[in-house]
Amino acid sequence: MITTGLDREQTILLHMPQVELLARRVQQRCPALELDDLISAGVIGLIHAVDRFDQARGLKLKTFAEHRIRGALLDYLRQLDPVPRRIRRFQKQRDQLIAALAQQGQSTDTGALARALGLSPKRYAEYSAALTASQTVSLQSLDMM
Repeated sequence: MITTGLDREQTILLHMPQVELLARRVQQRCPALELDDLISAGVIGLIHAVDRFDQARGLKLKTFAEHRIRGALLDYLRQLDPVPRRIRRFQKQRDQLIAALAQQGQSTDTGALARALGLSPKRYAEYSAALTASQTVSLQSLDMM
């Protein structure tokens, strides 16, 4: 445990490069995100790590902090995404399945996709509708005449 406020501040400042490194890695995968926003989210994870760190557990603070920082970054990303994780998982599985079936020259109709994913046609339609509803549309792309 960090004993004084000064030790706490110094420890946080000492580990800031780790926050920046992890935030930059996330930004490489999601370039539309602002680095400063990612760093802010990572700092929250670092502060939680410093406040909860217990040397008696035999871990290094750097290792413990990395776990907390990554978690804070993932929480931030989840806040930005309006679609639940199960729907994103469905999207990923569906897209991989469509690519595999198309490569084999097989049918990619919704009934076949639903069966291959182990979903009822109704559930498949619900998940697909949720994905469609979550798509961002530019107002400039709409023909507003």
